[in-house]
Amino acid sequence: MKNYNLKYRSLLCLIVFSLSFCKKEGAAPFLENEIEDTAVDVTSANPPILQTPTPVIHLADNLDEQDQLGYCIDTRGRGFNEELHAHSCKASGGDVQFFYNKQTLQICSVEFTGYCIEMPGGVSKGMSLRLVESDTSSSDQKFIYIEDSGEFVPEEDLTLCLAVGETSAAAGKYMSRSLTLEFSSETDVKLKQWVILE
Repeated sequence: MKNYNLKYRSLLCLIVFSLSFCKKEGAAPFLENEIEDTAVDVTSANPPILQTPTPVIHLADNLDEQDQLGYCIDTRGRGFNEELHAHSCKASGGDVQFFYNKQTLQICSVEFTGYCIEMPGGVSKGMSLRLVESDTSSSDQKFIYIEDSGEFVPEEDLTLCLAVGETSAAAGKYMSRSLTLEFSSETDVKLKQWVILE
Protein backbone atom coordinates (compact mmCIF):
# COMPACT_ATOMS: atom_id res chain seq x y z
CA MET A 1 0.00 0.00 0.00
CA LYS A 2 2.85 2.38 0.85
CA ASN A 3 4.50 1.69 -2.52
CA TYR A 4 1.22 2.47 -4.29
CA ASN A 5 0.87 5.81 -2.48
CA LEU A 6 4.47 6.71 -3.25
CA LYS A 7 3.99 6.00 -6.97
CA TYR A 8 0.73 7.96 -6.96
CA ARG A 9 2.38 10.94 -5.26
CA SER A 10 5.31 10.88 -7.69
CA LEU A 11 2.95 10.85 -10.65
CA LEU A 12 0.90 13.70 -9.18
CA CYS A 13 4.07 15.77 -8.61
CA LEU A 14 5.17 15.18 -12.16
CA ILE A 15 1.82 16.37 -13.54
CA VAL A 16 1.80 19.48 -11.34
CA PHE A 17 5.38 20.31 -12.32
CA SER A 18 4.59 19.88 -16.04
CA LEU A 19 1.54 22.12 -15.80
CA SER A 20 3.38 24.83 -13.88
CA PHE A 21 6.26 24.77 -16.37
CA CYS A 22 3.89 25.16 -19.34
CA LYS A 23 2.19 28.12 -17.72
CA LYS A 24 5.43 30.01 -17.13
CA GLU A 25 5.59 33.33 -18.90
CA GLY A 26 7.34 33.02 -22.26
CA ALA A 27 7.05 29.23 -22.48
CA ALA A 28 4.30 29.22 -25.12
CA PRO A 29 6.00 31.73 -27.46
CA PHE A 30 9.20 29.69 -27.23
CA LEU A 31 7.37 26.58 -28.38
CA GLU A 32 5.67 28.50 -31.20
CA ASN A 33 9.04 29.83 -32.35
CA GLU A 34 10.44 26.33 -32.40
CA ILE A 35 7.62 25.24 -34.71
CA GLU A 36 8.15 28.25 -36.98
CA ASP A 37 11.87 27.54 -37.23
CA THR A 38 11.28 23.97 -38.42
CA ALA A 39 8.67 25.16 -40.94
CA VAL A 40 11.36 26.68 -43.17
CA ASP A 41 13.46 23.51 -43.27
CA VAL A 42 13.58 22.17 -46.84
CA THR A 43 12.60 18.72 -45.61
CA SER A 44 8.91 18.52 -46.32
CA ALA A 45 6.18 16.93 -44.22
CA ASN A 46 4.63 15.49 -47.40
CA PRO A 47 7.38 14.98 -49.99
CA PRO A 48 6.50 13.68 -53.46
CA ILE A 49 7.61 10.32 -54.79
CA LEU A 50 9.61 11.91 -57.58
CA GLN A 51 10.05 9.90 -60.80
CA THR A 52 11.39 12.68 -63.03
CA PRO A 53 15.02 12.29 -64.16
CA THR A 54 17.52 14.93 -63.07
CA PRO A 55 18.19 17.76 -63.41
CA VAL A 56 14.85 18.94 -62.06
CA ILE A 57 13.39 21.62 -59.78
CA HIS A 58 10.29 20.59 -57.82
CA LEU A 59 8.18 21.73 -54.88
CA ALA A 60 9.31 20.19 -51.60
CA ASP A 61 5.71 19.34 -50.69
CA ASN A 62 3.51 17.12 -52.84
CA LEU A 63 0.44 19.25 -51.95
CA ASP A 64 -2.57 17.53 -53.55
CA GLU A 65 -0.88 15.86 -56.53
CA GLN A 66 -3.05 12.77 -56.92
CA ASP A 67 -0.30 10.31 -57.87
CA GLN A 68 2.35 11.69 -55.45
CA LEU A 69 4.39 12.88 -58.45
CA GLY A 70 4.90 16.37 -57.02
CA TYR A 71 4.86 19.70 -58.88
CA CYS A 72 7.57 20.91 -61.27
CA ILE A 73 8.08 24.07 -63.30
CA ASP A 74 6.63 23.39 -66.75
CA THR A 75 5.86 24.95 -70.13
CA ARG A 76 2.11 25.02 -70.89
CA GLY A 77 0.79 22.53 -73.43
CA ARG A 78 2.90 20.29 -75.64
CA GLY A 79 6.06 21.41 -77.33
CA PHE A 80 7.64 24.81 -76.84
CA ASN A 81 5.57 27.50 -75.15
CA GLU A 82 6.66 30.78 -73.56
CA GLU A 83 3.96 30.47 -70.91
CA LEU A 84 4.89 28.67 -67.70
CA HIS A 85 2.98 27.02 -64.86
CA ALA A 86 3.52 24.31 -62.26
CA HIS A 87 2.61 20.81 -63.42
CA SER A 88 2.77 17.25 -62.16
CA CYS A 89 6.37 16.07 -62.45
CA LYS A 90 6.35 13.54 -65.30
CA ALA A 91 8.37 10.32 -65.19
CA SER A 92 9.35 10.97 -68.81
CA GLY A 93 10.89 14.34 -67.92
CA GLY A 94 11.09 16.66 -70.91
CA ASP A 95 9.45 20.07 -70.53
CA VAL A 96 9.17 19.69 -66.72
CA GLN A 97 12.95 19.58 -66.40
CA PHE A 98 14.66 22.82 -65.38
CA PHE A 99 18.02 23.54 -63.78
CA TYR A 100 19.48 26.42 -61.77
CA ASN A 101 22.69 28.06 -62.95
CA LYS A 102 24.37 29.40 -59.79
CA GLN A 103 26.89 31.44 -61.76
CA THR A 104 24.38 33.37 -63.89
CA LEU A 105 21.45 33.13 -61.38
CA GLN A 106 19.16 31.77 -64.10
CA ILE A 107 16.50 29.05 -64.07
CA CYS A 108 16.77 27.36 -67.46
CA SER A 109 15.01 24.65 -69.44
CA VAL A 110 16.67 21.29 -70.07
CA GLU A 111 14.33 20.43 -72.95
CA PHE A 112 14.64 23.78 -74.71
CA THR A 113 18.36 24.53 -74.71
CA GLY A 114 19.27 28.19 -74.43
CA TYR A 115 15.93 29.25 -72.92
CA CYS A 116 15.51 30.55 -69.37
CA ILE A 117 12.77 31.97 -67.16
CA GLU A 118 12.16 35.71 -67.38
CA MET A 119 10.08 38.21 -65.43
CA PRO A 120 8.92 40.22 -68.46
CA GLY A 121 8.84 43.98 -67.99
CA GLY A 122 10.46 43.84 -64.56
CA VAL A 123 9.58 42.38 -61.19
CA SER A 124 6.07 42.78 -59.75
CA LYS A 125 3.71 40.88 -57.44
CA GLY A 126 1.34 38.45 -59.15
CA MET A 127 3.20 38.46 -62.44
CA SER A 128 3.37 35.38 -64.64
CA LEU A 129 6.74 34.20 -65.90
CA ARG A 130 7.86 33.39 -69.42
CA LEU A 131 10.43 31.13 -71.07
CA VAL A 132 12.63 33.21 -73.37
CA GLU A 133 16.09 33.12 -74.93
CA SER A 134 18.84 33.27 -72.34
CA ASP A 135 20.36 36.67 -71.65
CA THR A 136 22.92 36.43 -68.87
CA SER A 137 23.07 40.22 -68.57
CA SER A 138 19.30 40.70 -68.07
CA SER A 139 18.19 41.46 -64.50
CA ASP A 140 14.76 40.10 -65.50
CA GLN A 141 16.28 36.60 -65.57
CA LYS A 142 18.13 36.73 -62.24
CA PHE A 143 16.87 34.61 -59.32
CA ILE A 144 18.67 33.99 -56.04
CA TYR A 145 18.08 30.56 -54.51
CA ILE A 146 17.99 30.73 -50.70
CA GLU A 147 19.03 27.28 -49.53
CA ASP A 148 17.79 27.70 -45.94
CA SER A 149 14.19 28.37 -47.01
CA GLY A 150 14.15 26.73 -50.44
CA GLU A 151 12.92 29.97 -52.04
CA PHE A 152 13.71 31.50 -55.42
CA VAL A 153 13.67 35.30 -55.05
CA PRO A 154 14.23 37.86 -57.83
CA GLU A 155 17.59 39.60 -57.47
CA GLU A 156 15.78 42.92 -58.02
CA ASP A 157 13.26 42.44 -55.17
CA LEU A 158 14.01 40.04 -52.32
CA THR A 159 10.52 40.47 -50.81
CA LEU A 160 8.98 38.43 -53.65
CA CYS A 161 9.34 34.72 -54.38
CA LEU A 162 8.47 32.13 -57.00
CA ALA A 163 5.25 30.43 -55.86
CA VAL A 164 2.55 28.09 -57.11
CA GLY A 165 -1.14 28.89 -56.81
CA GLU A 166 -3.29 27.84 -53.87
CA THR A 167 -5.61 25.74 -56.04
CA SER A 168 -4.96 23.02 -58.59
CA ALA A 169 -6.68 22.11 -61.85
CA ALA A 170 -6.91 18.95 -63.91
CA ALA A 171 -4.40 18.73 -66.75
CA GLY A 172 -5.42 15.56 -68.56
CA LYS A 173 -4.18 12.70 -66.37
CA TYR A 174 -1.98 15.19 -64.50
CA MET A 175 -2.53 18.31 -62.37
CA SER A 176 -1.43 21.94 -62.68
CA ARG A 177 -1.21 25.19 -60.73
CA SER A 178 -0.35 28.77 -61.59
CA LEU A 179 3.26 29.93 -61.24
CA THR A 180 3.73 33.57 -60.24
CA LEU A 181 5.76 35.94 -58.08
CA GLU A 182 4.20 36.58 -54.67
CA PHE A 183 5.20 38.32 -51.46
CA SER A 184 7.24 35.81 -49.48
CA SER A 185 5.82 37.02 -46.15
CA GLU A 186 2.26 36.34 -47.33
CA THR A 187 2.86 32.96 -48.99
CA ASP A 188 2.42 29.56 -47.37
CA VAL A 189 5.76 27.73 -47.06
CA LYS A 190 4.36 24.75 -48.98
CA LEU A 191 3.69 26.93 -52.03
CA LYS A 192 7.16 28.49 -52.29
CA GLN A 193 9.66 25.86 -51.10
CA TRP A 194 11.65 24.35 -53.98
CA VAL A 195 14.16 21.52 -54.19
CA ILE A 196 16.93 21.50 -56.80
CA LEU A 197 18.14 18.09 -57.97
CA GLU A 198 21.16 18.17 -60.25
